Amino acid sequence: MTGSTDLRELLSGLDPQLREGVHVFATVPRGTRLDVEPVAVFEEDEGRTLVLREDDAAAAGITGEYRCAWITLKVHSSLAAVGLLARVTGALAAQGISVNPISGFHHDHLFVPHERAADAMRVLDGLRNGGAHRRAVVGEYELDDDPARVDRDVVWRFLSTEAYWARWRTRADVETQIDRAWRIVAAYRRDTGEMVAFARAVADGVSFAYLADVFVVPEARGTGVGVAVTAAMVDDEVGKRMRWVLFTGDAHTLYAKFGFAAPDDTCMVRDIPTAG
Repeated sequence: MTGSTDLRELLSGLDPQLREGVHVFATVPRGTRLDVEPVAVFEEDEGRTLVLREDDAAAAGITGEYRCAWITLKVHSSLAAVGLLARVTGALAAQGISVNPISGFHHDHLFVPHERAADAMRVLDGLRNGGAHRRAVVGEYELDDDPARVDRDVVWRFLSTEAYWARWRTRADVETQIDRAWRIVAAYRRDTGEMVAFARAVADGVSFAYLADVFVVPEARGTGVGVAVTAAMVDDEVGKRMRWVLFTGDAHTLYAKFGFAAPDDTCMVRDIPTAG
């Protein structure tokens, strides 16, 4: 399993390479003889899936879908590594970029909409260079929005034992929510690196965001680190563009400082159905 340090090293070595040309996905009956050389082939029950150059597909009379650009991540990662593709695809999804990844023996390959290739490369370069991460020092703590740095054991321990709002979730649920978060901000002790506060956001990347799982471990409460994490999430140049929503049974005074208020009569909510 890849730890957070290993994941940061893999991200820094992504070295994304944009291949030339337009590619498409297609399907043909299994056993079909091809006069073209596909980029990738996958046998499915319904037929043989092909990834091939658009020009080759047209020449062979094959109907292609999903006109895409092919990006190769030149970093060498183990086939058993955990977290790299989740981080990459999550960063692309946060910018509204769909992606179909394929893992080869040596490298991971991404197929993204051809018209979003430049945007995808900017996202990947941000991951590689750390440009997507914002850090700030607040007293004895450092704020960081790098999800690879998150201590997932601390998150799971708090949400499963202390949080009144989350104890129904499994560890797998929490891991999935971290992986799919639009953004995460956490606080760490500058002397030990221990994570002491956390906040997660779900968003469309443009105008709407939901703030969730904000917490401060008991030993760091009263230091202002919870306010700092919230401010870093909702009041920076990214957060200020969003309409924020949250559900909380406490700390209303804290959130009111950031403009959170009772909803008006345009707001409707469908709660999680109760079992029974």
